[in-house]
Amino acid sequence: MFNTTTLGSYGPVRTDDHTPVDPATYDYRRAALDAMHFPKLLDRLIQNMRRCAGYKLQYFGCIEAQKRLAPHFHVAIRGVIPRRIFKQVVAATYEHVWWPHGDEPVYTGTRLPVWDEAKECYVDPDDGVPLQTWQQALDEIDDDPNATPMHVLRFGKQTDYQGVLGGTRNSEYRIGYLTKYLTKDIAHTYDGDDDRASARRKAHIDRLHEETRWLPCTERCANWLRFGIQPKDAEPGLVPGECDHKAHRRENAGVGGRRVLKSKYWTGKTLDEHKADRRDIVRQVLEDAGVDRDDIAEADRCSATATTADGQPRYLWLELNPAETPLPTYRDAILSAIEQRRRWREQYEAAKARAPAPDTAGLDRSTARSAISAAADHTTTPGGDR
Repeated sequence: MFNTTTLGSYGPVRTDDHTPVDPATYDYRRAALDAMHFPKLLDRLIQNMRRCAGYKLQYFGCIEAQKRLAPHFHVAIRGVIPRRIFKQVVAATYEHVWWPHGDEPVYTGTRLPVWDEAKECYVDPDDGVPLQTWQQALDEIDDDPNATPMHVLRFGKQTDYQGVLGGTRNSEYRIGYLTKYLTKDIAHTYDGDDDRASARRKAHIDRLHEETRWLPCTERCANWLRFGIQPKDAEPGLVPGECDHKAHRRENAGVGGRRVLKSKYWTGKTLDEHKADRRDIVRQVLEDAGVDRDDIAEADRCSATATTADGQPRYLWLELNPAETPLPTYRDAILSAIEQRRRWREQYEAAKARAPAPDTAGLDRSTARSAISAAADHTTTPGGDR
């Protein structure tokens, strides 16, 4: 199955540039909270789908930002769940965020909590009283029988469901559509970094960023200080509005968690095994092009398990006296590494130009696709690095 789920509406948007018809009534706060907590809703969806299907789903999906900046989720799932059932599960899926309500800031402007070295916590700048800890804030919610979640996430009404047969052109297209996001950041999915965007669109992005900049993104976010709460595991130097989490970046539109989600059952291989397959393909390209095996072996020169031709360890831990044994300077070592990397890149570019297509026999479909891409990617080196 190839499915797409998205979030609901925050207000009418124009059809030409996907900006709000009326920015004053557009619900930017809910849009920001939905984007920041969207991965939580996706985790709940997969959990509900597993319970409904009765088996462990094998899936691979990615988060993409729509033109209106709201995230939506494309996912490929092995097997088939009836369309009616799938849409029922999506409609019934929700996620509660049980955090303290951050409706009205307690500290704004230059009046901010300060770190007290003696008490090892943040205190009020006027009377020195310690702020409420994160655990105390959660306990307060637990003890309140009338407490409500800080935010509730649900999917919108638009849910796309398509059946896909493996090995067909349609399946190749869908898998390609998903894998293209492996090397893209969120901004490249909605044109947020386009200097040619209209003033109205830039204002829309700026307005959403104003919300995401000041809302707490995690339990450890510095923005909790604005609401009189110490972040979890608080430490000196936290400043509201300056949290370095990705969710607060203007180009990320609030999306700061995982963008690519994959079940461990999707390929049956570990990340190290995928890297090994990719490395083998690069070696094959070099060898088919006649590149010296000794040069290829140099790619492993820094490995702790590297051995010499006679099987002995390449590196030994010995005490050396710099006064008796001249050692290369840091500058020499870096220049040598740069020169070797440049030589590898030139060799690999030349090898790709004259080597046949890599042999992907024995590899699963996704690994074979990655291997072929590696052979065509000019940024890949014989060491497998990017």
